Amino acid sequence: MSGSDHLVDQYAVKPKATLSLIIGVSMSVIGASFQYGYNIAVVNAPADEIKDFYFGNDTVCSTSTTNGTNARTCVEDTERGNYRDNMYAIAVSAFALAGMLGSLLVGPVVGKFGRRGGLMVNNIISFVAALCLGLAKPANSFPLIIVGRFFIGVFAGLATGIVPMYIGEISPKEWRGAIGVLNQLLITIGILFAQLLGLESMLGTQQMWPYLLAFTCIPSVLQMISIPFMPKSPRFLLIDQQKEDEARNVLVKLRGSDNVVSEMDEMRTEAASQAAEGQMTIIQLFRERSVRWQLITVLLMMVAQQLSGINAVFFYSNTIFDAAGIPEGNPQDMASVGVGVVNVLMTIVSVAVIDRIGRKKLMVWGFGTMIFWCLAMTVVLNLLNVVGGGWISYLSIACVIGYIIGFAVGPGPIPWLITAELFRQAARPPAFMVACLLNWTCNFIIGISFPAVAKLTGPYVFILFMFVCIGITVFLYFVMPETKGKTFQQISNLFAKRNKVPMASEGNGEESSMKIPLKSMDNNSSQQV
Repeated sequence: MSGSDHLVDQYAVKPKATLSLIIGVSMSVIGASFQYGYNIAVVNAPADEIKDFYFGNDTVCSTSTTNGTNARTCVEDTERGNYRDNMYAIAVSAFALAGMLGSLLVGPVVGKFGRRGGLMVNNIISFVAALCLGLAKPANSFPLIIVGRFFIGVFAGLATGIVPMYIGEISPKEWRGAIGVLNQLLITIGILFAQLLGLESMLGTQQMWPYLLAFTCIPSVLQMISIPFMPKSPRFLLIDQQKEDEARNVLVKLRGSDNVVSEMDEMRTEAASQAAEGQMTIIQLFRERSVRWQLITVLLMMVAQQLSGINAVFFYSNTIFDAAGIPEGNPQDMASVGVGVVNVLMTIVSVAVIDRIGRKKLMVWGFGTMIFWCLAMTVVLNLLNVVGGGWISYLSIACVIGYIIGFAVGPGPIPWLITAELFRQAARPPAFMVACLLNWTCNFIIGISFPAVAKLTGPYVFILFMFVCIGITVFLYFVMPETKGKTFQQISNLFAKRNKVPMASEGNGEESSMKIPLKSMDNNSSQQV
């Protein structure tokens, strides 16, 4: 061990779950990530009630008299049914389309308002969305549904960039994996919460669905109340605003110790690099050789996360179960809730093991598991065509649950965490903008195209998702390095050889950083946060 390494280890302390860290992480994911998940699934359960209210039902009934006996005959109106489905698909896909716009705003918003201030701006968008969704039925206006879904999509697009960036920058490196997965955990809890509230015994009724949609603003209210107590990002303060003393004061409160030598030195090194290079734009990000393979890795993970079909399962879970022969109504709703419960439980498992097993193993294992269950689902759907329903139809639930298990332990949470880990401060905002834009674009493609693709491919639709999983599994196995427990600079150096650039200094842990006086913590609302 070198002298500098020994000095860093001498000053190193174990991370603590301080009140500042708990408030910052918990309120960012409750206020933003939860809402993202909630709005992924909230449109599934009340779909028929909303379509019936605005467009009527899709059956046409007539009465005929034969030998003095009246007979009532009802047939499905295919044209009206297609119109209802297409209009609702617009409302569903508006969420993903707007998410693409929101992802493009991540860099400008965090640059102007900071990480914490960006969350505050985003909550205002959530309030506007909830107002539109809540008033859509009293105003008898389906366009208000579309507008509300658009605004909440912008909110979600911003949230998918700001939250992982913020919690990654305030977390100790030893816990950055588990804390990063909390982002996905609250997304899965939001999905489950929407599925539960969408039950007919809750808010999934003709009278209550406006409240179901407008509920989305409640987490924003909680976050707005908590924002003054959430810590600023020390990396943003030191590297972007050059406020070294304030950055150290925030870091001391986050870590619960005056001993922040190595983190301060690493941030100083990165600040010096950014001062020389400047903040990157998206164009510079694509041209910069030192982040080339990081960018390729993140973008491929984002594409695979969506094109593996996960949101097709959540957007159209009842449609999938209907095709598998599961009865409509309560059986399908309970099957969807069961999927949501598994999603939450397996994400909790990921929180528990990610900093022991590592990011790479969970990603490879997760996508590999999804390959198997995509193949199994294809077999089950084909068997249904041959032997009909019965007990075989319920195997589709088992296949979807197996698929969700694979997704939840790795491919669900880790791409967002990895995007925060693989880039230096100067490249992080544009990297999040590009990664989120691509993720939302694929999300939109799946949301708008899955019904048509499913009709075209029939029982073989999951084969398409399987090939995506195979491709990304091979790539990650051979290319992606393990990043657990490493600083941002050390992670950058893991890619140096592949990027054909020299390794950068990782800081020397000098004792001088211990001698910076601890200043009072002012929460001046006029400063960027």
